[in-house]
Amino acid sequence: MILIIPNILFWLLEPKVHLERGVFVAEYFLLACIYPFISRRFFIVIWILFAIYDLIFSTSSLFFMDFMELLHALAKIPNMPFTAMLKWGGLLILFIVIIYALLKLLMRYNASFRILNFRFLWPLIIFCLIINFVSSNKNIVSVPSWPFIKAAKYAIMKSTQKRNIEYFGSVAQKVFTNVPDSNKKEALILVESWGLLNNDSLQQELLQSIYALARDHRYAIKEGTSKYKYLTQAGEFREITGYLFHYYQVRDKWVQQNSILIKKQQQGYHVIGMHGNTSKFYRRHLIWPVLGVQEMYFAEDFQKMSMPLCGDAYFKGICDTSINTWFFNKVKKQPERKEFYYWVTLNTHLPIAEIHDKSFNRFAEKWLKQGISENVLQVAYQHKLYFDDLAGKLRDPLAQKMHILLIGDHSPPFIDPASRSQYNKTYVPYIELISE
Repeated sequence: MILIIPNILFWLLEPKVHLERGVFVAEYFLLACIYPFISRRFFIVIWILFAIYDLIFSTSSLFFMDFMELLHALAKIPNMPFTAMLKWGGLLILFIVIIYALLKLLMRYNASFRILNFRFLWPLIIFCLIINFVSSNKNIVSVPSWPFIKAAKYAIMKSTQKRNIEYFGSVAQKVFTNVPDSNKKEALILVESWGLLNNDSLQQELLQSIYALARDHRYAIKEGTSKYKYLTQAGEFREITGYLFHYYQVRDKWVQQNSILIKKQQQGYHVIGMHGNTSKFYRRHLIWPVLGVQEMYFAEDFQKMSMPLCGDAYFKGICDTSINTWFFNKVKKQPERKEFYYWVTLNTHLPIAEIHDKSFNRFAEKWLKQGISENVLQVAYQHKLYFDDLAGKLRDPLAQKMHILLIGDHSPPFIDPASRSQYNKTYVPYIELISE
């Protein structure tokens, strides 16, 4: 019974909600062991609080390096509409009620059989740890509080050493480190939620307008894939430095030594960054200058230029197509100045503002018949619109020739496992455009 009660709700959720979680969670065993030594009310409170943490961590650990990264991302998300607050608040209350009911059932069972004590539990704990150790599947037992403890430790420690990081490699480093002096304008564009679809034909359809530039001998094209983990900020750090690391490590000397943006400065480029959301989201107004951005444009700046807003209410920001127009106009202002543009797009961020017009219906019709979900097609279609707009501007005879790298930051972070399964879970695509 002790093995089932703490996990049964999560087992029921797993088919519909992606969870990164062991079959059993060590902390519940620990809480059960201290049951005889604390008041019943306190036991219920800490159990429910940990269950909430367990839910948040298990649903987000695929997307964030740790719980502190999640809080960092949530700090500046726009306010929820009141109806959405009611919806999510209601679901949380329902979760708490179910956990409470299961917990009361466990306590009633304990009144008859005395299972909530260390003497009864230690053989089960040892057994689960042994199974976890010998099993090729390491998701038998998880300890969700451990990453939080490690993150707190690293956040407090002051060090310039490479701690708690992972080398992933950077396509941008390979593409832009050694370039001819004739390249006056270069751009690294991190395309929001551009994942590698498992359906190759659909993946290629999104890029038809880009391929047309190559067929017309306007640009040479190189394509490939790159490994990824987590969400946008991890994608930024990956492409700028080649490493995955915590946001609070950004001032470490080794980070700046590996930044492609600082290397571009050293090559004589003026580095310009742009993003359609607020500068305070992910603290980019503080982090980007450290990484080498010399001139920055965010939603606050673009709004002063009367640019329109696009996107879902949760992530409404400046329209990427408007930034695209501004971008191409800015490139032409000083044609002989060496400029490196770093652009993190926005409008394909989940939750997405869905499009239901004739054009989308024509695009989606055949793919729906092949089993591609409408959620996936909405994101794919809006990526297609972005690439079409970019290609249209590159096709303009008056457009200045550029060297551009388009690369995905991560796959769309669908909570639904079925939608996630339609993307490669390890790689994102990239396409390099080289002017001819």
